[in-house]
Amino acid sequence: MERRTSRQTEVAERRCALEAQRDKAKDKLARLYRAIEDGVVELDADLKDRIQAIKQERDLAETAIERITDTAASRTEVTPARLAAFSALVRDKLDTGDIHARKAYLRAVISRIEVGDENIRIIGEKTSLEKAVSTTLTGKIPVSGLVRKWCTVENVSNNIYVIEIII
Repeated sequence: MERRTSRQTEVAERRCALEAQRDKAKDKLARLYRAIEDGVVELDADLKDRIQAIKQERDLAETAIERITDTAASRTEVTPARLAAFSALVRDKLDTGDIHARKAYLRAVISRIEVGDENIRIIGEKTSLEKAVSTTLTGKIPVSGLVRKWCTVENVSNNIYVIEIII
């Protein structure tokens, strides 16, 4: 939840920066149009190129803002209730599903399992767990199909979760 909050803060800051960039481009265009209308500046090839560049800058900022808005709207919050629902769904799939489905569900959230003399460690990416939990309402759990080593050893950072079972 802390990671999600910090990510949301970063997204909000990025959105503000993009909105400022878009507004600045709109203001530049408005001033250029006003100068052309008032006869202060003549419309020539260089000015047309400059107007086109500013329009492109404005359009890129608007597209990025739309993408951020769509992405933010599609994300759902991971709550204890969603986590419990996900756990119940996966438990049911593991109990009743065929062997291929069971393996696919486990591979969706687990990258490796380490078995020691005194403990068992289940390791996976937090982002894959978050995706799986957030899609519980639709009943579709993302499964990493034919991708080998989709969570490499290099991912040992804050993006990894570890469940340790002591024997």
